Amino acid sequence: MLADCTVPQARGSAPAIRRTGAGRPECMACLTGPDLTGWRRVGTALGEAGLPGNKKPDAVDAWVAPAATKHGSAVIFTSDPDGIQAHLAVLNPPDVHVQRV
Repeated sequence: MLADCTVPQARGSAPAIRRTGAGRPECMACLTGPDLTGWRRVGTALGEAGLPGNKKPDAVDAWVAPAATKHGSAVIFTSDPDGIQAHLAVLNPPDVHVQRV
């Protein structure tokens, strides 16, 4: 399952848009990079997250959380669920799930 995961525009990442049998992109939310509003969401998640303990802000977590909110019923697989949850708490998405790996 993790082999099919993509972080849009990350160095070395597989393209977010892959052709399906019908020739349509699978993920319309990943079609373009973030606009100004998207970058503001990343900054808000980074600046306002109530991180546990001595944990420092993590720009990757702050990017993943808003990216997941763009997808319906998103699941984030992470070794740091507390950090992701802290960023998601700022954004308050309706249906994003976090799974520890």
